[in-house]
Amino acid sequence: MPRAAAAEPRSIFADIRWMRFAAWLIAGIVLMFAVLLAWRSVEEFLIKDNRFRIAEADDFATASPNLIVEGIHYASASQIRHVFAQDFGRSVYLAPIEKRREQLLAIDWVENAAVSKIWPNTLKVHIQERAPVAFVRPRANRRDGASQLALIDKDGFILRPRVAARFTLPVITGVEENEAIENRRARVRRVLAMLKQVGPLAEQISEINVADPNNLVVAEHVDNDVVDLMLGDENYTERLQNFLANYAEIKAKRPNAKSLDLRVDGAITTVGEEERAQ
Repeated sequence: MPRAAAAEPRSIFADIRWMRFAAWLIAGIVLMFAVLLAWRSVEEFLIKDNRFRIAEADDFATASPNLIVEGIHYASASQIRHVFAQDFGRSVYLAPIEKRREQLLAIDWVENAAVSKIWPNTLKVHIQERAPVAFVRPRANRRDGASQLALIDKDGFILRPRVAARFTLPVITGVEENEAIENRRARVRRVLAMLKQVGPLAEQISEINVADPNNLVVAEHVDNDVVDLMLGDENYTERLQNFLANYAEIKAKRPNAKSLDLRVDGAITTVGEEERAQ
């Protein structure tokens, strides 16, 4: 009998602990449902209340008063507005800003973009545009044989300005629009490295052919004449300086020479003269 009496209090305490646990569990479930219902009500309010609505533009040609775009000069404003077309007329709460940022990065002139929500009803976009470093002349089209100059940035992206702009940049040839972006990037950076190395001498260069990245060919303007110079892939400054120091003599001896090979340091060879000598 004493043992049975001692076991009874322990059973009571165990029942009390389970009752407390069950009470806390029920309270937690009730609280969770209350929070979910409250959030559902708040979310429905954010979606449906007109105070959060992104106003549509009066017509397609104009911008929405609730879409602020900063940083564009050459990028297409209409392309940027089109990215947000699905958001006009809806709550700013529903705008997927990360997805919109990715869509903006697909526009040729856009190097980077930031999209943010300004409550209650505005989207703000900041664009960082690509900086062109040269003109390129893509392959002529098949319809009329015309080849229109475009621009290219340091990463090899082909850019076409949609507003009137004036750029003082060299022309790069030998870059194809349909080649891999990695190849275009490598060609452009080879040219930029050469121009940086030659410094002030670059002022006399108007065109660089990078069809063979291991043999840059530049169009050099000297004494009202244009001479194509094969520079190879190194020692650009020394080779150009050697050419300029000896140009008068070259001009006197070979007045019709329009293409010179400078790839051997200290030597200047008229392209094709060996064949003519034979």
